[in-house]
Amino acid sequence: MDFRIEVIDFEVEIVGVKQKVVTEESFNTIPRLWEEATKNGLLQRLIDMSWENPQCKMEGILGVCGNQAVITDEEFDYFMGCRYITEIPSDMEKFVIPRSTWAVFPNITDAWRRLYTEWLPASGYELADLPCIENHLAPDRVPNNELWVPVIPK
Repeated sequence: MDFRIEVIDFEVEIVGVKQKVVTEESFNTIPRLWEEATKNGLLQRLIDMSWENPQCKMEGILGVCGNQAVITDEEFDYFMGCRYITEIPSDMEKFVIPRSTWAVFPNITDAWRRLYTEWLPASGYELADLPCIENHLAPDRVPNNELWVPVIPK
């Protein structure tokens, strides 16, 4: 499984919107949330608001999954947003990711399928108590999405 380790040694501030997702239905619900965000203009707003910081490769439109890497509750908050450092729009909220180490995988769908069964048991890492983040990059990028998984060495 292809991956890289990224160390982000500063807080990452994300702004966006939060929605409840039923865990059991998340693989169907989350793609629908992205479709709705495209139709209602939220996705374009996030693209327009996002900014690039050469210190941080978490540069796309972000989907933050819950509050920790392992989701065991019946539902969780899915936060759709972008890195942003100025005034927060009134219809959005802020989410702060503390400095941390990440295992970054290309292709979100494939990574979710294989993360717990293949990579994690053999990796030398365990999950940190932070959310996993789906990083949706520009369409012309290859890969055009990544899964960022918070990790700490075993």
